[in-house]
Amino acid sequence: MTQLLEPVPEPARPRHPQGATAADLARALGAPVPDSELTLHGVTLDSRAVEPGDLWCALPGANAHGAQFAAQAARQGAAMALTDPAGRARCEAEGLAVLEVDDPRTATATAAALVHGLPATKLAMLGVTGTNGKTSITTVITRTLHALGVAAGSVGTSGTGYRDGQGAEHAIGTVRTTPEAPELHGLLARMVEDEVAVVSMEVSSHALVLHRADEVVFDVVCFTNLTQDHLDFHGTMEAYYEAKRTLFTRPMPDAGSSASMTSGGAAWPVRPRSR
Repeated sequence: MTQLLEPVPEPARPRHPQGATAADLARALGAPVPDSELTLHGVTLDSRAVEPGDLWCALPGANAHGAQFAAQAARQGAAMALTDPAGRARCEAEGLAVLEVDDPRTATATAAALVHGLPATKLAMLGVTGTNGKTSITTVITRTLHALGVAAGSVGTSGTGYRDGQGAEHAIGTVRTTPEAPELHGLLARMVEDEVAVVSMEVSSHALVLHRADEVVFDVVCFTNLTQDHLDFHGTMEAYYEAKRTLFTRPMPDAGSSASMTSGGAAWPVRPRSR
């Protein structure tokens, strides 16, 4: 009997990155335009995962600043660092060109989307949030689409997987329910390359607060439920609710193609803001 092999995990990067110039990124982020004519081909937060030509994002953390790993990022071949005023000196000391912004976490998502050619705009995106049930819903949606012959993928707690336009299965090794923005936009770009049509994605409250899902414009968003959880991060149930609610108040493509659902079966229209 032939044993079916699981797909080998692939990187959360496109095979043929589109890239963006440092000048274009600076203008989009409201940062001073550098003299350098660099083109960035990838984006990462992890200095260990830097590849030559990457934009490395050095963010402030609760206990340390990412810029302390600038030397490693430079050795790995980072072409430029995106950081705040507190991280600039360390990055420049290691010979890295710098894009300086006041809020590098928010800017990271914008940069990742631009470097990868705004991949979410080329996919039908379904976002699912709620304390429980996210994985079940994204799994059902994806398997149903596969049964209908649609090239579809899912991103969530169980990792990232998709079936491409030729019917081949792919897996991408992700850890968080909602990946960090560079990883997310990179894997979406890879799906675009492989002719995926629809992506069902779990969107955690942490991701919404930490801007991991920024620059992903969802065509449909779904809310499952809200029960007491993650108060170590949010502090109060009200703050937890407000984090979830932001998924329903973000820009959507247009009023005609946007909808919201709940697991209870009732649906409430959401009036999208202009893009």
